[in-house]
Amino acid sequence: MRHKSVTIFDGEGNVVATADIEFRQECYSGSVNVERMPESLRLMFEEYEEIVNNQIFSLLDQIEDQIGAIPFVAVFDDGCEAHVKDLQIFPKGCTVSFKMAEPVVACGSR
Repeated sequence: MRHKSVTIFDGEGNVVATADIEFRQECYSGSVNVERMPESLRLMFEEYEEIVNNQIFSLLDQIEDQIGAIPFVAVFDDGCEAHVKDLQIFPKGCTVSFKMAEPVVACGSR
């Protein structure tokens, strides 16, 4: 499988994460770097990671809804970009996975 580099942006154009990913079983996944992530998002994804790791399922839907309400965009190393859904970032575990919400929306526009 071919590895790709991707940068994930939030709806305000802030860099959320950079990652080295590959396409596996209907989603992209791989290693992530979150050092440029805004603090408020970092705290949310750290809370998400804790909820998942501790299997606190009663809180999972709520935080997934909060994350899902943010319009994330993935810009791939070839310049193509797409809206992201089901974004899962584990800052401490340095992993990411996501699906594209729709086909590629633009190439080379950023």
